[in-house]
Amino acid sequence: MRARNYVAIIFLILIIIIVGGFICPREEKALGKCLKDALNEYIPKLATGLPEYGVPPSEPLIVPSISIQQSTGPITVTSSYSDVTVRGPSKMRIKDVQVNSVHRRVVAKLYIPELKMKGNYKLSGQLLMLPMNGEGQFTAKYGDIDATVTIILGREPRPNSVDALTCDQLDVNFHVGYASMQLENLFGGDGELSKAMNKFLNENWKKLSEELQVPMEEALRDFLKPLADHAFATLNADDILLT
Repeated sequence: MRARNYVAIIFLILIIIIVGGFICPREEKALGKCLKDALNEYIPKLATGLPEYGVPPSEPLIVPSISIQQSTGPITVTSSYSDVTVRGPSKMRIKDVQVNSVHRRVVAKLYIPELKMKGNYKLSGQLLMLPMNGEGQFTAKYGDIDATVTIILGREPRPNSVDALTCDQLDVNFHVGYASMQLENLFGGDGELSKAMNKFLNENWKKLSEELQVPMEEALRDFLKPLADHAFATLNADDILLT
């Protein structure tokens, strides 16, 4: 959910580099290091964007709408978020890029120190049989974020031409080190209940995050796969793959 836009931008820059925006050697270890260095050179420019490559400014990122259903122990909640602004993606760093030509695999690992979000929310559900609801503004912080994007490459025959490069598989995994959130106007503005609920959410953020892990990774994968399919289809497989 929250990771989708900044990882998509990093992935787009990776494609730009592979296409030819940054010249790298073909040998695996040297290629991986070159891709990592090239990505880290581009990332600080994300705040203002890279118009020459069609990459928009990332500070702030704008997320029009998000919907979540979660059920964890005593809490069952349906929530939606709108007009969400995200600051912090231009502070990310690529820790490592591994290229395996034999297995046709590219693995990129990245780290984001902190993301700050704010926007509007609407929430309804139950906590320990107590009806809960709220609608208003929210702020949130997510930090120490580690993400891994794994891409399996393949070949697609072209009529009367060399094979095209394809993205046969794309998987995403990420881990959030810490998180905090403040929801205003919970329970119709009841100060004590609102304070107690915000405390509960912040004390149990890790468990709630675990519940959301799989659907968030699936949503991110579904978002990135069509982009990968389109981008890799423009490349010749022989330029990237050994076999």
